[in-house]
Amino acid sequence: MQTLLENEIAKLIADATGLSAEEILPTLEIPKNNLGELASTCPFVLAKREKRNPLQIAQEIASKLPKHKWVQKAQATGPYINFFLSEEFYSDALSHILKEGKKYGKGKKQKGKTIVEFPSVNPNKPWHIGHLRNAILGDCIARLLSFSGKEVEVEDYIDDLGLQVAESLWGYLKNANAGKEKFDHFLGKEYVEVEKKMQDETVKTEVRKLLKEMEEGKGEIAKKHDEMVQNCIRAQYETAFKLKIYHDVLVRESEIMGTIYGEGMELLSKSKKIVHETEGKNANCLVARMEGDEFKNLENPDMILVRSDGTATYTGKDVIFHLWKFGKLKGKFKYSKFLTQPNGSDCHITSAEGKSLPFGKTSSCINIIGVEQSYQQSVVKEILRILGYEKEASSLHHLAYEHAALPEGKFSGRAGTWIGYTADELIEEGVKRASEKAGKELGEEEKKAIANEVAIGAIRFSFASQSPEKKIIFDWDRALSLEGDSAPYLQYAYARMSGIIQKAGGLKMKKGKADYPFSENEKSLLRILSRFPKTLSHAVHDLRPHILCDYSLELASSFNKFYNTSSILKAESIEAKQARVRILLASKNCLENALLLLGITPLEKM
Repeated sequence: MQTLLENEIAKLIADATGLSAEEILPTLEIPKNNLGELASTCPFVLAKREKRNPLQIAQEIASKLPKHKWVQKAQATGPYINFFLSEEFYSDALSHILKEGKKYGKGKKQKGKTIVEFPSVNPNKPWHIGHLRNAILGDCIARLLSFSGKEVEVEDYIDDLGLQVAESLWGYLKNANAGKEKFDHFLGKEYVEVEKKMQDETVKTEVRKLLKEMEEGKGEIAKKHDEMVQNCIRAQYETAFKLKIYHDVLVRESEIMGTIYGEGMELLSKSKKIVHETEGKNANCLVARMEGDEFKNLENPDMILVRSDGTATYTGKDVIFHLWKFGKLKGKFKYSKFLTQPNGSDCHITSAEGKSLPFGKTSSCINIIGVEQSYQQSVVKEILRILGYEKEASSLHHLAYEHAALPEGKFSGRAGTWIGYTADELIEEGVKRASEKAGKELGEEEKKAIANEVAIGAIRFSFASQSPEKKIIFDWDRALSLEGDSAPYLQYAYARMSGIIQKAGGLKMKKGKADYPFSENEKSLLRILSRFPKTLSHAVHDLRPHILCDYSLELASSFNKFYNTSSILKAESIEAKQARVRILLASKNCLENALLLLGITPLEKM
């Protein structure tokens, strides 16, 4: 999405050159060395096309540009065309932002649904710091997409089958101490202990027997399995709710196997590129022939979907799950209400005893999965293409991210390196640190509430503000920083804005444009505010919440410069006070929108 200013400048240049506005928009950039507020490199485009000197072309274009109320002057500087903006632009921009209010930057409602899937933590452990990057990235993406106008369905894939869960069930059935601590913490520690015992053939045999009974889904073991899984998810979601993370539906692997697996496999088997091998190392396996460009140079590109013993691989189940997501299977899950979330919405879970609900049948899908699963995700896309679902394959997006790790390596559920680094412990430590810095004039309850919001904001920002491609080596002090480039810095800027507005509350605001000569710091802030919609569009298009984090810091910093140089309460005239209060209100509104999209609570005071 381009800004209003960019669209207008593109039209001006189009009128003078014969180029289309679409060709010109990519040439617009913010110039350096104070040579205007916007520049175009379009002379290079014409120079290449006409085989002429771009400096001469720039001079010709500058002399032909029509007048515009937002352009004070336009001049050629070398091969560039630089635009200097008028006072009317700043006045109009400010009026537009204030008129839009809470809707500023919000996109129009779009057709189709987008499923965002995260964090898919196995239901046998607590969320630890290694999981937070996934969960916070996914939640921010869902918020951004929704604000941009898309219908968003937030899903969580619950891998409730498999050996890990069987090991946890074995420990759960043997240990009578369940319930003496938060259930997911108990279960995670129990899994670590059971894993140590898996060298014992008797234990291994008993676990394998449990796994088979889990997969059959009948009898007392199935009931205990369901009880353990649901109790663990509820405990995990207590953590999610602390972090303001919510879901629409939980899809259990056991329900995939029981409801749509057979139909999915039948569909896969109809493709000539998905075959039953009869010889070689993949004999008696169902194998997909990987023929896309990215698989050409691989030694073993083919992917096993069903093993020789008849069990489905993770890839096989994942492909079927995505066929369901895109509405390509007739089988339908049933759903039961799992719980009502603190934001007032209900979260549902797939259940044989439930009822039909309109989940799935998406037009696009975004999977928040670690970078180590990039090949796996490309295989799913390629199999969709093999089946003839080119549009769906192109609409499947993998947001790959590097993990948060300890200096000594990745977090391991099996080895228990997460112990002492759970998300719950991070939150607890964050609240403690924030409480120590809270203002002494605050009451205890107020201090506690503010400390909690500051801690949650610090945690969310520390993970969201890093580019997904960048690996995070976890550091307590950095994650819980209350100073510098952090959520508390943004929350404090917002609280300062609120305090000034409260003090200026007696001032009656005039409607219409500001008849006032803006200072350079005021203009700089207004230019940043005018970029908010484009920044959101950029963050949505690239699936990168850190773009909004960077913007928010720039906005807060620019506001602080404005505040330090443009007195509001002691302005030199009523016109200056009116204009500056309007800038203040626009800044507060914009920063509030940004914080909420990052899942951070704007604070009226700190």
